[in-house]
Amino acid sequence: MVFKFSRRSFLKGVGMGTAALAIGGVKSIDVAAAGTTDSSSPIKRFRNVCPRNCHDTCGMITEVQDGKVIRITGDPDHPITRGALCLKGATYVRQIYAPDRQLYPLKRVGKKGEGKWQRISWDEALATIADKFKAIIASDGGEAILPYWYSGTLGAVTDYSMNYRFFYRLGASQLEQSVCASAGVKGCQYTFGTTEGMDPEDFVNSKLVISWGVNEQATNVHAFLKYNEAFAKGAEYVVVNPRRIEGAQMADLFIQPRPGTDAALALGMMNVIIAEGLYDADYVSKYTIGFEQLKTRVAEYPPDKASEITGVPREQIIEFARLYAQTKPAALRVGFGIQRNSNGGMTVRTITCLPALCGQWGRHGGGLLYINDQWPWNFTKLFHFPAPKTRTINMNRLGEALLEAHPPIKALYVYNSNPAGQCPNLNRVFAGLKREDLFTVVHDLFLTDTADYADIFLPATHFLEQWDFHQAYWGWIVEVNEKAVDPAGEARSNDQVFRDLARAMGFNDPCFNDQPEDIIRQALETDSPRFQGITFERLLKEGPLHLNTPEIPFVCFQDGKFPTPSGKIEFYSEQMQKDGFDPLPAYVPPAESKDGSPELYAKYPIVLLTAATKNLLSTQWSNDPRLQEIEPLRSIEINPEDAGQRGIKSGDQVIVKNDRGSVQLVAVVTDTVKPGVAFSPKAPWPKLSPDGKNINFLTADRLADMGHNSTYHTNLVQITKA
Repeated sequence: MVFKFSRRSFLKGVGMGTAALAIGGVKSIDVAAAGTTDSSSPIKRFRNVCPRNCHDTCGMITEVQDGKVIRITGDPDHPITRGALCLKGATYVRQIYAPDRQLYPLKRVGKKGEGKWQRISWDEALATIADKFKAIIASDGGEAILPYWYSGTLGAVTDYSMNYRFFYRLGASQLEQSVCASAGVKGCQYTFGTTEGMDPEDFVNSKLVISWGVNEQATNVHAFLKYNEAFAKGAEYVVVNPRRIEGAQMADLFIQPRPGTDAALALGMMNVIIAEGLYDADYVSKYTIGFEQLKTRVAEYPPDKASEITGVPREQIIEFARLYAQTKPAALRVGFGIQRNSNGGMTVRTITCLPALCGQWGRHGGGLLYINDQWPWNFTKLFHFPAPKTRTINMNRLGEALLEAHPPIKALYVYNSNPAGQCPNLNRVFAGLKREDLFTVVHDLFLTDTADYADIFLPATHFLEQWDFHQAYWGWIVEVNEKAVDPAGEARSNDQVFRDLARAMGFNDPCFNDQPEDIIRQALETDSPRFQGITFERLLKEGPLHLNTPEIPFVCFQDGKFPTPSGKIEFYSEQMQKDGFDPLPAYVPPAESKDGSPELYAKYPIVLLTAATKNLLSTQWSNDPRLQEIEPLRSIEINPEDAGQRGIKSGDQVIVKNDRGSVQLVAVVTDTVKPGVAFSPKAPWPKLSPDGKNINFLTADRLADMGHNSTYHTNLVQITKA
């Protein structure tokens, strides 16, 4: 079925600012969460940065009175977020003073998972950890210790400095952090040599905006502040998603492929574009290689075949192909969801060929944006020590590592993460965490699912209680997070704890004396022209600053060359062939699918999607009752056809299961998903669910085809009435 909506009739008569906020799902600064006070003391204001793993990296203004945060609003001077906060960002006053926030070190006094604790001093906590680490190193070596962290709180100070120094100096096992976007990163690099794409501020110049595999209302709400400017000038909007997300309701064209078949859709489009002579022959000749081979490959995917694979009507594939090829400039926004499949890297690789084929690069408002991730380029120098020559553990396979690694992991140090809620294949993760011989430390604000299995719990600072430096991975913005208030209770920041642990371990290296301001200055010490003129002092005085970026992506490369082996965009990649991949764009069925595993499909005939929602970021905010009242998260969307076959009605309790586990959810019968597809939001704390589980008891810990990425969406299940 083809969905087409009149978006302009919605925008007409509605002020652009109001439309942007309504469609983007953000809350303005006038309705941001606020505290109350009767004090007559002066109010101090601080610039802060939302440090969560979100494209937007919102600028915030924090008001403090009598040493307490009383109000948080969006920073109206931020060039990307413009004074608006999402639903989650508006909760920070509640979060920093939440009654369940932990403010003192604890040690476990009951069984693992039992939740029995005793308050201890920091001296005892640090001594216990150091003594245990020393004993493990003496008996098993440093690689028997595994740090586990990701993006609970990002920042140069919090996530990219003292932690690396400590664990590199310790000689611990290294963690491969490939849960998020690494398959798509490899796909982009094979095609055009980098992940650097459009500046999102350039979307305002687009005549066509395509949202492919991304739900901005849940993960990137401020995108609509840019999209709407383009829409007001007549730009068209296309949404490609296996679920009918909110954005589909305002799209000119909504395309709903079967999960994991996006590469076949792109190949079908390229078939039409080449067959009808709609490609940009001049651009292809000057800036690409492998066109003749590409032409042969896409001939294998006429619209009829692409339609059969994807479930998208033939006519719609042709319409989409013609619209994209004939509209310049067109902006193609590619999301992370499509690459969290067993074929994810090749899927993104295939889609990234479209802008080159149609000559969309090198013009205002044209090109592609996947992720503008410059973090590793700027912050690796903060590590100070070379990476130890120890094993690397993939974070997606934590359960396997805890249960099967040789030599065994004897200590697990968790911070900025809640693996017992967000890791795939959680039955194995919990089995590993229950090991009595595993010494586990958790540093967090709250007693998460992972914390329940810790031997030592350390109270963490809130980001408003510490200094940090941030660079967005969507817009080209850098900014300093000011310390607004002193830490509550005895909470300590990551950098402080690792300094303390270094001393407890007897490490006397001068780098462990660095304070947050020192680290921020070190992060800014670079010869990169992107950072020329950007200083700590300027950031404090002026607030968020835009990096020195090229006016149009890729024009910056000398002699028109791309950072690929050939210097051109590569439809045919010899490097891919050397790495064991098909050198051309290709469609490979997902490992769990009708075509990829017919026997498994016969047993589990529904593809389960576990994507983001407005109210959570992975497991964060699970314990905020107000957000969960707005949108209960323990539900599953199921198509009426599938529900009817199973005697399921909306509101029924259902069992969702596969060979990895089972979970009980509430059915929502809806046509937002096609027959054979279901959707359940990721990933509330398991312990807050009636059955003590969440959706990740069903997800697989297999790795994607590229980048050792997660494959959450390659996930077949069966649904039955409870």
